[in-house]
Order: sequence, then C-alpha cells, then structure tokens
Amino acid sequence: MHSITLRSHIGSDGVLKVHLPDTRNTDVEVVIVYQTRLTQGVEAKPLSEFYGCIQDDSFIRHSQPEQPERETLE
Repeated sequence: MHSITLRSHIGSDGVLKVHLPDTRNTDVEVVIVYQTRLTQGVEAKPLSEFYGCIQDDSFIRHSQPEQPERETLE
C-alpha cells in the first residue's frame, strides 16, 4: 500500500485528476480523504482570540437552571 499527499484544484466540472507514478495497466483500490483549504490571506485563528469580542450591552446570558448533583469519579 502506498500513500500520496498532494494539493490539487477541482474545477467546475468536479473532476479531480490524480497521476500515480509507476502505476500503469493495473487495477487499484483508492480511498480518498479530502479537506478543503482556506483561501489565501485567510488564517485560522484560535478560539481564545474571540473571548470577550461581543461589546454589545444588550447581549446577556440568561440564568441557567440548577444542575443535578453528579456522581463522583473514582
């Protein structure tokens, strides 16, 4: 079994082209796991950068119901 990591572009036709080196005239089983990439200029930010970001005084957290007592962990 071989593994290949690559970056590619899927066009409007929805076709992904993958060239396998040294593999010709044979049957293969293919598993594809894909993840879309962020567009250039957009960076993922950690959640901690958003803490306290709502500065609107009308935004409130309503009271929460009392939680039942939990069993202790051993």
